[in-house]
Amino acid sequence: MLQKLLFALVSLMLFCGTAYSDSREKLQAIQLEAENGNAQAQNKLGVYYEIGLNVNKDDVEAVKWYRLAAEQGHAEAQFNLGEMYEEGMGVVKDYTTAKAWYEKACKNGWECGCKKYRHLSAKGSE
Repeated sequence: MLQKLLFALVSLMLFCGTAYSDSREKLQAIQLEAENGNAQAQNKLGVYYEIGLNVNKDDVEAVKWYRLAAEQGHAEAQFNLGEMYEEGMGVVKDYTTAKAWYEKACKNGWECGCKKYRHLSAKGSE
């Protein structure tokens, strides 16, 4: 079950254009940009923590970086944060909050967010 979930998560990230292997130097550059408020770098750093790419896997840390980017209106980060809430990774599972983040991602043009929003809406997860 866990392997299936991890495979699905990584596949979805690859499908939506985020996860790829970077060097340690690139990670440090991304970390610096993220700390300076760059939403794209914050989202990417969240992905690194979520999947353990060049860092120790840490869902709480992933949520922190996703939230910083999402609150700036970064659509992919809004989607990623929605997933964390939907799956209860690094936060308490909360379908209502997940659906709200998916809706924001959708409104910002992230098609994966639209699909997940419709999926949770169809389930009646108000």
